[in-house]
Amino acid sequence: MLGILLAFLSSFFWATNDLFSKKLIYKGFDEYFILWIRFPVSSLLLLPLSIFFWDMNSFILVSTLLWLPIEILGGVLFIKALKHAPLSLAMSFYSLMPFFSALFSFLLLGERITPLGFVGILLTVIGAILITGLSLKDFFRRNIGSIYMIASTLLFGLNVVIGKMVILESNPYFFSWYYTACMSVGTLPFVKPEHLLRCESYRESSLLLIGVFFALGGVLYYVALLYAPTSYVVAVERMSILLSLYYGKVFFGEDVRHIIPGTLLMLIGSLLLSLSLLSSTTP
Repeated sequence: MLGILLAFLSSFFWATNDLFSKKLIYKGFDEYFILWIRFPVSSLLLLPLSIFFWDMNSFILVSTLLWLPIEILGGVLFIKALKHAPLSLAMSFYSLMPFFSALFSFLLLGERITPLGFVGILLTVIGAILITGLSLKDFFRRNIGSIYMIASTLLFGLNVVIGKMVILESNPYFFSWYYTACMSVGTLPFVKPEHLLRCESYRESSLLLIGVFFALGGVLYYVALLYAPTSYVVAVERMSILLSLYYGKVFFGEDVRHIIPGTLLMLIGSLLLSLSLLSSTTP
């Protein structure tokens, strides 16, 4: 029960982080600066945890060469999706992550997909098609941000498989800090110097908030993995998509009615797929 509660709180903080990121984009802030600033702020906040739970080893260092480039590219595509698509629409396609993680688990780890998982995949795909209005070509031509989100989700789905192995070799408290420290350096080259050196950029309180929300969401998510099966944590974390629908409607006046049926199907599919992963690993 504790793991489920922590995962739910994580989904709240991450969804709220996305809300503030979208609002900053509306204010004219550079999307790469918004992507980058959350990581050094989070890293500073999480530094005491890293010192107390320090657990660096050679496996973590070597694996960083693999997961960090994937995560950087995924983050860049994610923030571009938030810029070029409505918040509710972009986050609806985030439901595809369990599909991609299941696919890569099958390809890289040989984990089989159960009949329940197959139904979940089918519902997820049908939901995605419904969101496009049954016209994929026209939809993606008009919604480039959705393409960015799907590509980002594919990369994050791959890194879920890799990251799970890294956390098992370390601990969630240290890795929460280590992740943000690595991403602070990795995403910095995408930010133009004028955005880094402009003092007024740092006077916006929302920039501090996205770092705080991102740090809280990350720690709660990784700790939740200690108290609940990974599949349950991932399924509950997807609830952030429903919150994004609400945020999009309330704060940006987005019309979410036409995407609700498809989004709900995708969420149900994600839940079934997560449950199937649990049943396939339970003795």
